[in-house]
Amino acid sequence: MNREEILNQADLPEEGTYYTPIIKELTHQELKRAKIKHRIKYVLKILNYLLLLIVGASFVYPFLWMFSMSLRTIAEANLFSPNLIVTNPQWGNYLEAWERAKFSKYLGNSIMYAVLVLGLQYFFIIPIAYALARMEFKGRKALFIIKQIGMMLPMEATLIPIYFLYARIGLVDTWTGLILPSLFSMMGIYMFMNHFKTVPNEIIESAKLDKAKNRTIMIRIMVPYILPTFITHFILTFISNWNSYYWVLVMTSSERLKTLPVAITGLLRAEGITQPWHLAMAGNILQLAPILLMYIFGNQQVKRAMIGGRKIRFAGSQNKKSLFKRIKDKIVNPQTKVTYVERKE
Repeated sequence: MNREEILNQADLPEEGTYYTPIIKELTHQELKRAKIKHRIKYVLKILNYLLLLIVGASFVYPFLWMFSMSLRTIAEANLFSPNLIVTNPQWGNYLEAWERAKFSKYLGNSIMYAVLVLGLQYFFIIPIAYALARMEFKGRKALFIIKQIGMMLPMEATLIPIYFLYARIGLVDTWTGLILPSLFSMMGIYMFMNHFKTVPNEIIESAKLDKAKNRTIMIRIMVPYILPTFITHFILTFISNWNSYYWVLVMTSSERLKTLPVAITGLLRAEGITQPWHLAMAGNILQLAPILLMYIFGNQQVKRAMIGGRKIRFAGSQNKKSLFKRIKDKIVNPQTKVTYVERKE
C-alpha cells in the first residue's frame, strides 16, 4: 500500500484543524549547520529582548524613582535610596506640595504661556513654511539660510543681548516679552516645510485651476494633509513651553508671570539642615502629569509624523483577534513546523 492510499483510508479531521509537520531530509553537515543557525537565531532573539528591556528600564526607572521619592518622609527622601518600594506611602505630600508651591496660581500662568505661544505661533510659521516650500520669490534661499544660521546659535548665546534689548524697550516681565521669541520657531518652520513638499503637485495644480488662492490651498488642503505633523508639533511645542524654566526665570522679575517649573524650585527651600526633596518630587509629578497624558493620547499621531505620515500597522493588525481566540487557534490549529531529519546515505 503506497502513501496516497494510506492517506485516503485514514480518518483525518477537517483541513486546518490538525498538526501537519514538514519534514526535510538533510545530510549530516547540513543538519549540523541548520541546528547551529537555529540556536544562533534563538540566542539573538533573547539578546534583542534583553536589550529592549534594558533600554525600556533606563527610561522608566527615573520616573518610578521620582514617584517613589514623592511618597517618602523627609528623612527617607534624604537617604536617596535606589529602592523603589515605599512601606508607608505619604500621599499627603502631593497636597502639601500643591499648597506650598501655590499650584493654583502658577498652573494658570503655565497654561496661559503655552496656549498663547501655540495660538500665535501658527499664524507665522505655517505661512512661512508654505512660502518656502511652494512659492518662488527673490531671496527665498538666502532667507532660509539666515534662519538656519540663527538656529545653530544656542539660546544661552543670545539670551543676554535679548534681555538688554527687552530691558531698554520695556518688555521684561511682560507677556509680550515672554512670547515674542517663540513666534518664529525654526524647528516648526523646518518641520512644516518638509511635509508641505510631500503634498502631490497634482493636488496643488488642480486647486489653482479652480482659482483657489494660496491662503485657501494652505488652510484647506495643505494643513489637513499633514495633520499628524501638526499634532506632533503641537505636542512637542506644548511640552517645551510647559517645561520652560531658564527663559521664564530670566525674563520675569515678579511673581505675576512665573510658571510651574519656576515655582517648583521654591519647594527646595531648606528646612533646617535638610532639603524637602519629597515635596520637590511630588511637585514634579504634578507638573509632568498633563504632558504625559497628552503624549499617551497623541503618540500614534507622533509616530505617523515621524515615519512620513504613513499609517502604522503592526504585524497581524489587519486581522487582529482577541487574546482568547489566539490561544484557541494555537491549541486547535497550531502553526506548521519544519522538522529536520538526517538523511541516510
